[in-house]
Amino acid sequence: MRIAVDAMGSDNSPSVEVEGAVQASLNSDIHVILVGDEALLTKKLSGYPRRGQISIRPATQSIGMHEQPVMAVRNKKNSSMLVAMRLVKEGEASAVVSAGNTGAVMVAARTVLGPIRGVARSAISQTLPTMRGRVVMLDLGANVDCTTRQLCEFAEMGIAYSRYAWGVENPRVGLLNIGEEGQKGGAVAREVHQNLSSAKHMNFVGNIEPKAVYEGKADVVVCDGFIGNLFLKTSEAVASFMGKMLREQFESSSMSKLGAVLASKALREIKQRVDPNEYHGAPLLGINGTVIILHGASTARGVENAIYGARIAVENHLNDRIRENINRLRQHDTGVVPTEGGEGT
Repeated sequence: MRIAVDAMGSDNSPSVEVEGAVQASLNSDIHVILVGDEALLTKKLSGYPRRGQISIRPATQSIGMHEQPVMAVRNKKNSSMLVAMRLVKEGEASAVVSAGNTGAVMVAARTVLGPIRGVARSAISQTLPTMRGRVVMLDLGANVDCTTRQLCEFAEMGIAYSRYAWGVENPRVGLLNIGEEGQKGGAVAREVHQNLSSAKHMNFVGNIEPKAVYEGKADVVVCDGFIGNLFLKTSEAVASFMGKMLREQFESSSMSKLGAVLASKALREIKQRVDPNEYHGAPLLGINGTVIILHGASTARGVENAIYGARIAVENHLNDRIRENINRLRQHDTGVVPTEGGEGT
């Protein structure tokens, strides 16, 4: 399998992309195509005498984090991001991984690869840790305002990802809201609750509050991009705040420092469990191609895991599963009963 990596996208490019690609190539049979400045990438790769299957595809431009997405995609046709997308479009790569400008990744994906038929809006999903394992949340920033139909599509796409990427047989779906009652929230939220409740093919557990997300009461949580992005950034801020408080407390006295030493193993395990670099990145679902988005501050470990996540999505035919689920949603909308033997969710 060949996976294209936009090597010029992250805050620390191309160092983290190259290191992540080398580790993924050494630990798997994946052929990684690094896309970007050929001379710079060749120089970086020379520092790794041991590496698996890695090749370089030249790109003379890159898209910065603060560039306007639409204009950047329109004006920089030979950017590493666009070249990587075209490799997937032309069948030279099975997936693309990018830690670049998120808005530009979304515009480039829709422009070059196009949406899956029947999907009105693509959605950014991400896997988060919970007390009972993990939860897939979407959307986390691609769509600020969503219709009822779009949120129902997100549910179907999230089910496919949870089931075929993480092996959850019958994912529990929750709608992120301010209360558990079906009449909570605005008009769209109430209508989504009603529609998902009547979808007999779906394991809908109702509205779910933020606390319940981390308690693991759902496997897939649906929301619009404004709420999802705010939830994610608030969670990151709280985690950072708690980390700083712990460090201050552990350094406050000799006994506290001793306690930190004794608790070091547990603290490392907790840090690893909540570290986004230990997960498979943020798949952009609803696109005719596998696209994994990473945070600009991702580490080499994050790039490596995103490459593995891309492989899992491709090997499990995730986009075909999404198409099946979107078709099932359409059948539910029109009252058509699916034929026997159809793929369930």
